[in-house]
Amino acid sequence: MKTTWLVTVTGTACALAILAACATDGETPTTLADDASTPLPSAAPDAGGDAETGEDASVCVDDCEYYPDECTDDALCQTPLFGAVATPEKLDVRSHVQALAARSPTDAWLVGTAGAAAHFDGTSWKRSVTGTQHSFYALWLRGDAEIAFDDPKRLYTRGLGTDAGAPSAGGWSLFGSATLHPDWGESNGRVYTSWAHAESTSLWVGVTTQGTRGGLWRLRPVAGGSFAVTAATLDKCGSNATVPCREVYGIDGRSADEVWAVGPRGAAFRVTNAEADEPTLTGFSTGTIIALHDVWVAGPNDVWAVGSTGTVRRWRGDPRFFEAYDEVPTNQHLRAIGGSSPSDIWIAGDEGTVFHYDGTTWSRVKVAGLDGRRPQLEHIWVPSPGKVWIAGRGTLLSLGGKP
Repeated sequence: MKTTWLVTVTGTACALAILAACATDGETPTTLADDASTPLPSAAPDAGGDAETGEDASVCVDDCEYYPDECTDDALCQTPLFGAVATPEKLDVRSHVQALAARSPTDAWLVGTAGAAAHFDGTSWKRSVTGTQHSFYALWLRGDAEIAFDDPKRLYTRGLGTDAGAPSAGGWSLFGSATLHPDWGESNGRVYTSWAHAESTSLWVGVTTQGTRGGLWRLRPVAGGSFAVTAATLDKCGSNATVPCREVYGIDGRSADEVWAVGPRGAAFRVTNAEADEPTLTGFSTGTIIALHDVWVAGPNDVWAVGSTGTVRRWRGDPRFFEAYDEVPTNQHLRAIGGSSPSDIWIAGDEGTVFHYDGTTWSRVKVAGLDGRRPQLEHIWVPSPGKVWIAGRGTLLSLGGKP
């Protein structure tokens, strides 16, 4: 989850730079409102759509079969983590999950808006009270500790020996600020996504920005038990960049030393030698100017990316290009992809839309028990074949409603 470094790129750089300068996205991320200091009001128990804006409400016309009221074994079903109001056990249904990460099938965390956090122990999800209304857009499961933040100036931690301040009921404390790179303020960016490999010494952080500086940074430990924000790709991610990395919407990796990222205008690039102070950056052509929202690394030469208007791209080892992939039958904006293998892949997006691939066929999956809501789904965790968790706006789904 983002020193000036030497970066090398492939020969596609010029074409990618032209696309980045001239094209417009199919969709850009919603502006992240500063909800850090305003407590959530009580929600009406019978609210049909989003309790604040109604923006995820929808009336089914020709697809009602995919939104049944009752949970079945072949449907994704709402878990009891979210409720009409927040309680010590539940998150408010208006909370928006912004990050989901796991150490193992029995140890996972999610965080989101207005201080939302929850832990999965292999049996059930339970809210973790953070004691703050600050939203969390990045999450790092570092060793036995958890780190979450909306801005690296304000790190919240749990389980660090150097935690500062009185802990919340859930054990969270305000750690304070990381040491910031001199250009962090000039980036004028907002933390949008994050990712870390279990063996990595860094949290990779993707940023959206209205400025001219780069959009991929790293949070790293430094001497004295603190942390520092370093610019992973600053010199190559400006407004005239030779690699399309000025804004980052999705990050994933195959190992601590290989990281992939995607973003607006069909941007896709790979970071190799990623643990070093001077990693190598390679840009790829995806054949689209549509925004790509998420990426999933299925294997050494198998990388998938999904984006707006049903866009899917796949990389299978070509030194320059992703392939167009037109087998997922939807025009919805797709925001998350994940799987346990190339024959167990899940894709999710707007209007509560979910698809599953079994190695032969893509099938749309029913989403049950949403009471008329059609939430935006943005995060997928597949702990093992036959198990999946999908999270988004006030929603956490599992297959058959089972852990």
